[in-house]
Amino acid sequence: MANSNDVQPVAPGERILALDVLRGFAMVGVLVAYCVWSLGTAPDAQWSPLDKALGKFVEFAVDGKFYTILAFLFGLGFSLQLERAGDARAAVRTYRRRLAALAAIGLAHSFLLRNGDILFPYAITGFFLIPFRRASDRTIVVGAFLALLLPYTARWAWEASAIPIPDRPDLTNAPYLVENAAWVRYWMETAIFTWPTNLTLFLFGFLAGRHRLIPRLADRPQALKVILFGGVPAAAALFWVSLQLAGSKVAPSLAFTFQNWCLSSAYAAALLLALRSRSGTALVSPLAPVGRMALTNYLLQAGIIVPLCLAFGWFDTFTPTRAFTLAFAVLLFQLPFSAWWLRRYQFGPAEWVWRLLTYRRVPPLRLDRGDYARA
Repeated sequence: MANSNDVQPVAPGERILALDVLRGFAMVGVLVAYCVWSLGTAPDAQWSPLDKALGKFVEFAVDGKFYTILAFLFGLGFSLQLERAGDARAAVRTYRRRLAALAAIGLAHSFLLRNGDILFPYAITGFFLIPFRRASDRTIVVGAFLALLLPYTARWAWEASAIPIPDRPDLTNAPYLVENAAWVRYWMETAIFTWPTNLTLFLFGFLAGRHRLIPRLADRPQALKVILFGGVPAAAALFWVSLQLAGSKVAPSLAFTFQNWCLSSAYAAALLLALRSRSGTALVSPLAPVGRMALTNYLLQAGIIVPLCLAFGWFDTFTPTRAFTLAFAVLLFQLPFSAWWLRRYQFGPAEWVWRLLTYRRVPPLRLDRGDYARA
């Protein structure tokens, strides 16, 4: 029997539409990024002028932006859990189990399907978020920027030690699972260069949740317009700077990171502005079911694409136009599937398993009745 002090799963009626739309939008971008960069690109000679233009576009508009939104929402979710909990200790226990379950799902996903999995890194990095739950705002901001700088410090120290940094795997014609295992090992060996950035975004998301930033901004259209119309040119300027400083070790990467933040903020502002009108809500609300089933849809992306690539020999043949075509086809399935599923069930199938592992009891799956909380 469940302890009465345990944190309960979020019921459908407690969900916030804006957060699910943001998460669904991020999942679309993750799908595009996966198809463009993770399936193997065709030789440059096969790229048409349209491919080259699309390649530049995705570098500016897609690369890193949607993972930024997801990581921010991950940290915000921890804040919401603490806010909902009557017992903070119980909330932390639940969160630890939630992270452990996510790590197990992510590890299986990375070995079997996607060698660039984000679930395992998010889960492990999430444990470092817990000590900040009672920290002051200033401490959280300082911690976020220290985490941002940690990869650069670590790389400098590693290079100074004269210990070789692991090379990226190059396993031509190796079996798919062997190649995946090699990439998993590589990502773990070099985690210090990438994972701390997750903590930076988790901390900013946690701070935003503490101060209810999303609901407050949703009621301030002028502020949203400033973020939107200021974020896009700022992102363009930072993208140009990152290209001009390509020879430097640190500056281009920092410029790219800040460009991600600017454009991700602009995307979020545009969605929140859309949700202020009836027509805008009708336009973007189909993303909400995708966001509610983010884990299921993330796993489904590779679950659909990898078997197709193995069956038809598609790996290493993708130009940007082919990648966009594949992403669009998968999205055409995920949008109606997510809506259909959530008309019948409370959670996506992967979310149901995640809750089962987290709360250690079988959660109800069938949907009785539910609606969204107000943003």
